[in-house]
Amino acid sequence: MSRALHAACTIAVLGASLFSAAARAEQSCASLLPNEDMDETHRPVTPEALAALRDIGPAPRPDRTRSLFSLSPDGRQIAFQLHQGNPPENRYCVGIVVMSAAHPARPDLIDVSHELILDSPARYSWASFHIGAPLPTAPRWSPDGRSIFYLKRIDGSTQIWKADLANGTVVQFTHASVDVDDFQISSDGRKINYVIRPGVKANSAAIDREALTGWRYDERAFPVRGARPQTPGSDRVYVVVDLKTGIEVPASQTATNDFTQPDPNESLIDLTINRAGDSAFGERIDASGFPQDFRIVVETRAGRRHPCLLEECRIGWLAPLWWAPDGRKVRFFRREGWANSLTAVYEWFPGSRKVQRLLLTSDYLVECQPIGDDLACLRERSREPRHFVRFDLDHKTEKRIFDPNPEFSHLAMGHVERMNWRNSTGIPFYGDLVYPVGYSEGNHYPLIIVQYRTKGFLRGGIGDEFPIQPFANRGYFVLSVDNLTYEDIVGKQANAETLVSVFNRDFAGRRNILSAIEVATRSLIDRGLIDPQRIGITGLSDGCTTVQFAAIHSALFSAGSVSGCGWEPIQDAFLGPIVAQSYHEAGWPRLIDKDPDFWSHISLLNQAGHVKFPILYQAADNEYLAMLAGFTANRQAGIPSDMFIYPNEDHIKWQPAHRLAVYRRNLAWFDLWLNDTKSAAVDVSKEAADWIAMKRKWLSRSSSSDF
Repeated sequence: MSRALHAACTIAVLGASLFSAAARAEQSCASLLPNEDMDETHRPVTPEALAALRDIGPAPRPDRTRSLFSLSPDGRQIAFQLHQGNPPENRYCVGIVVMSAAHPARPDLIDVSHELILDSPARYSWASFHIGAPLPTAPRWSPDGRSIFYLKRIDGSTQIWKADLANGTVVQFTHASVDVDDFQISSDGRKINYVIRPGVKANSAAIDREALTGWRYDERAFPVRGARPQTPGSDRVYVVVDLKTGIEVPASQTATNDFTQPDPNESLIDLTINRAGDSAFGERIDASGFPQDFRIVVETRAGRRHPCLLEECRIGWLAPLWWAPDGRKVRFFRREGWANSLTAVYEWFPGSRKVQRLLLTSDYLVECQPIGDDLACLRERSREPRHFVRFDLDHKTEKRIFDPNPEFSHLAMGHVERMNWRNSTGIPFYGDLVYPVGYSEGNHYPLIIVQYRTKGFLRGGIGDEFPIQPFANRGYFVLSVDNLTYEDIVGKQANAETLVSVFNRDFAGRRNILSAIEVATRSLIDRGLIDPQRIGITGLSDGCTTVQFAAIHSALFSAGSVSGCGWEPIQDAFLGPIVAQSYHEAGWPRLIDKDPDFWSHISLLNQAGHVKFPILYQAADNEYLAMLAGFTANRQAGIPSDMFIYPNEDHIKWQPAHRLAVYRRNLAWFDLWLNDTKSAAVDVSKEAADWIAMKRKWLSRSSSSDF
């Protein structure tokens, strides 16, 4: 039997066996596509409704070099991956969807599975650094538009699959011994180039063998995630497979170039060439500052150079840039407006001293791709989850072509007000104020601060742990604050390391963020909207750092909830050598430095007696050790605190059951401390009783009224 025939037979057999598994998955994922006969009852946004949202890609989008959707070669169809969590079963439905790019129509569900592919980029010379967010991935079209190829994960293995759109068959295309990281289809449609890292499997096996004689504590150590050393990275292996014969060979250098990632230090970005051979690109303006800015430049095939010197032609790294269909004008994105909170699309005729703005919006345009004169975009609005919209740039009109969550338009949501203000040092900030559902003028409401980005749908802040609209439905104002970028606060620096170091020096960056939150909050008190005795603050990661800083430095807040941080003098001991060194380079002291002045500004361990408010800790099992010292110090100092640890989680909690539990517990925590109520969101009698006892003791200590 020839290799090609053997490959074809293998695919057929596997396809037949896996098709039945896919059929079973499809039956259990009946709600993955929205029901046309949906319930239009006007009801509250609950934690359950939020946890069951259908999603396209991660939120936010961590890797802008990887697309979330793809257009068919003729521009008439869109293919993308859709996923939905199922908290009761603690699993996902993941589907590959194809739909019209021209008008609203019911999409076709091509394939389904139950395993979400998680983003685990290489970092610190390790093979992977688990984040907890979905991998940004999009199906890829064959040049004839008859098939799509996509990554799919089954039984812990990520491989390339193929769906024939003409006859509806779905087959597994690769059977690599390790996960496929990425792939591309050749321009002639005859081959697929894919990337694997087989050395990672060997490196992991070597760690298993090393266990027999003891693991050495070295640059692989990351104690916060357990005693097992992190698996070292390995070289990427590029493979080319012939679509007709199934024969695989090592890829050529030309094929590997398809996987080259953009370098932020390059002097040119986004090179695009029109039919006449003219080139448009972004050219670095000044190499002395980081992050770098670029200007739009066109070089004609004849060698004439046209730089655009207008301020509007100044763009950031990875700002999309493309030729208009007539090949005579260049179109591009840029951020502008108050604190760069707006997104604009411009058009420029090379050589002209004017630009035309085609679009300006405060909405979050997650990703856009041109279709002729139009743009197909994934968009979010403050009260609208991610959906597809098509912009007619010439006529300045738009058409929604697919909403994965149409039910949300019938739910009761709080009114949203965009706020712009300056902090105490004059830096412009912005945020979104969500009003309580049923707001009545003249009443003073509790307020919850959510951090640290406020672009698009107001869901749960970064990390999605603090359910904004469910809070609004329970009578809270919610202020979703954008903490800006480091360079917005301390200015551009020589490089990324210096930028972080300057931000951290004397806690200049953190003071500016806390100042912004306090200024905005006091403005709401002055407007008569907020009860100054009932203000909570929340945050994950960078937002958690702000809560920890506020716990020592601010008397404005009455309760807090955090996840994903823990800055303490002993942190080197559980970070491991390589991660600790990166923190030292960013300005954090070493363990032996014993810098009490530095730690007096951030350490809950050193300043437990000065912590101003109760704190709830909801930690991943891979991170809780970083929070344990501060939590324990709080408990010993009599500060009401509680900690919950979620197994098999990372920086961002990805399991549906855990996300729902986090939502509910945050609602219950703030209901107790800010609303004087025992919430039904957490139906655990001992937990509720312990919290009530904590509050009685806290109020007694503060000589306040009894609970």
